[in-house]
Amino acid sequence: MKPEEASAPVTTMLTQRCIEAAMLAEVYAVLVDTIGKDAALDVVEETVERAARKAGRNFAAKAPGGPSLTHFAAVTDMWRAGGALAIENVCRQPDSLSFDVTRCRYAESYREMGLPEELVTRISCLRDGAFVAGYCDKLRLTRPGTIASGESRCPFTFTWEKR
Repeated sequence: MKPEEASAPVTTMLTQRCIEAAMLAEVYAVLVDTIGKDAALDVVEETVERAARKAGRNFAAKAPGGPSLTHFAAVTDMWRAGGALAIENVCRQPDSLSFDVTRCRYAESYREMGLPEELVTRISCLRDGAFVAGYCDKLRLTRPGTIASGESRCPFTFTWEKR
């Protein structure tokens, strides 16, 4: 097989996020030492939000006929690939999608990696709202609690606003 014919290894979203989290944790440690904890957290939050908005825009660009709730719903398969999320109570309506995450390997993995607790929700949960914002300004996310912040589940509701 020629090198150009070799396919790249498939990386699950969970594996990719763990790689990113390890790098962010190192950057965070350096920033805490140089600019302090609060400013370091601000930098991490901005970095995660920018990356998530960009990922949302990129995902929207792949939507046949443009962004839609139907297309967006497919992202849940990517999010839970490799057992990353356990999802229950899926309810699909014409203008909404809701479900409960009952296990989050993202948060579990970050804790197993030894990330500081203040990074766990920021690297994992902060991403969701920014991804939605990048995907389409008609899409809204409501999620009153998260497993990473100590709740027993993450209740997600995505609503498509008609304008």
